[in-house]
Amino acid sequence: MEKRTMINFGGRTVEATEVGFKGIKEEWNEYQADDGTVLRFKAVVTEVFRLDEYDQDSKPIYVVKSGNVLASSVPELLKKGAAKVQ
Repeated sequence: MEKRTMINFGGRTVEATEVGFKGIKEEWNEYQADDGTVLRFKAVVTEVFRLDEYDQDSKPIYVVKSGNVLASSVPELLKKGAAKVQ
């Protein structure tokens, strides 16, 4: 059974349907900072809603709620208490 709710979208309150989902593929995005740190980031979806609103191609608009996961690999010299090279 579909769960109907109200969602704030663009400063307006609109009707929406909560949509069940399953993860198919979750990959990490990786970035290297100038200081040598490697940052791994991914968004983890927690809720999906289909609005009673449509885009210019007549497709329904979806709102996705998510949390961010961040992992880092930091060079030893940047860690607290590391000996500083002069």
